[in-house]
Amino acid sequence: MMTTGFIISNGLKLYYEIEGEGHAVVLLSGGPGFSHEYLQPLRALASDAQLIFFDQRGTGRSDKTNLQDYTVEANVEDVEQLRRELQLDSCIVFGHSWGGMLAQAYVLKYPTHVSKLILADTFSSVTDVNVALMQMRNAVPEATRAIYDRYEQEGLYKNRDRYPDEYQAALEIAYEPVFISVPPPEYLQDMFSKVAYDVYRVMWGEESEFKVTGTLAQFDITHRLPEIRVPTLVIVSTSDMPTVAMAQQTAQLIPDARLEVFEHSRHFPFIEEPDKFLNVIRQFIQDKPQSRMGAA
Repeated sequence: MMTTGFIISNGLKLYYEIEGEGHAVVLLSGGPGFSHEYLQPLRALASDAQLIFFDQRGTGRSDKTNLQDYTVEANVEDVEQLRRELQLDSCIVFGHSWGGMLAQAYVLKYPTHVSKLILADTFSSVTDVNVALMQMRNAVPEATRAIYDRYEQEGLYKNRDRYPDEYQAALEIAYEPVFISVPPPEYLQDMFSKVAYDVYRVMWGEESEFKVTGTLAQFDITHRLPEIRVPTLVIVSTSDMPTVAMAQQTAQLIPDARLEVFEHSRHFPFIEEPDKFLNVIRQFIQDKPQSRMGAA
């Protein structure tokens, strides 16, 4: 059975769904600006844990707020308020993509409230994000880069509240090799049709898709990774936006971490290799001996 509700965090109503029983797992989606729906394949874990899906501020069914309040720090406090209102002593925190960055920021501020950490397809610094983005930009044809240049010089949000259609279409060429290796399911397409561009614009920035200049720009916790003292699972795909080398560094710097590489995926291994993904997560949640194999 699934229950739904809202918490109040700094005056904002933020939506959540709870499904399953067992140790609580808070699921943080990516973006910034994505609602929780695309994490649908993880509902298969409801027999193993209490899954808490959460729409971050400004996304999905959660309230909008002032633009200057879409920050990493504000989102960390929202996650903490969620834990408090649901009366969780501690929880497993799962973060995908931007959600993994938020998960790292949360465990560093509230270490005693996290029992385990799962970092999927994510980064530990925006420097690495920008390196990956520049590699993607450099890999497209010159004519495609010319489209990027033209709209970025004009202003991506000039007289509009989202990217121009031509720029968005050109972005798909850069993202295709790192995005998804199977036909995108309907729920993923539906989520992308409802991205909270106001959140994305503030946190990612307005200058270019290929350089983070918004409120996320200063995120870099690489030097603090040794402070994370909970069992941690780092997940990356061989054709992912974060490289295997980047994920290896994160796993090596966290004292009790292991790395799991998905050989046949890009950025959504829970969609591309669902059986393996669910088994890996299930074993990690249950802390079975085989879940400690292959430690990085």
